[in-house]
Amino acid sequence: MRKVIFVVAVVFVSCVSVAAQSEPEKTSQSSAKEIFMAIADWADAVRNRDTKALDKIFEADMIVTAFDGTTRGKTEEIEILKPGGVMKMLSISNDDVKVRIFDKTAVVTALTRMNFVVGEKESSSAFRYTAVFLKKDGRWQIIALQTARAPQQSQTK
Repeated sequence: MRKVIFVVAVVFVSCVSVAAQSEPEKTSQSSAKEIFMAIADWADAVRNRDTKALDKIFEADMIVTAFDGTTRGKTEEIEILKPGGVMKMLSISNDDVKVRIFDKTAVVTALTRMNFVVGEKESSSAFRYTAVFLKKDGRWQIIALQTARAPQQSQTK
């Protein structure tokens, strides 16, 4: 009888342990999906120069550290991306996206490729970024962003 009780207890503890582990995993997967949606919304907002959407994506105290070492806040970042600027965005893609979630904070790294037109000339650029997202008021917002120029791909093989 003791063996039966022991086996039942072990099975019960194992089941509780598995159930307890699956809930955070579901939450993490849900948060990861939300982050990927926020990244897609961010790319769309930049491409479309949608300052209202950017205002929601960028946290009020956001700080951007550009590849040249300069810094700017939310207001300056939105100003750069306003409609009517000299640059017209054609496409933006995010590759090699990695998301690490820590409760209500997430760290995202990615390689971004952009095609754009300045004046009459079409051009492209690539950079890596690290973005820190904060879940605030039910949505993920960027609170910190750092960019670095990505090495140019070699044209020779």
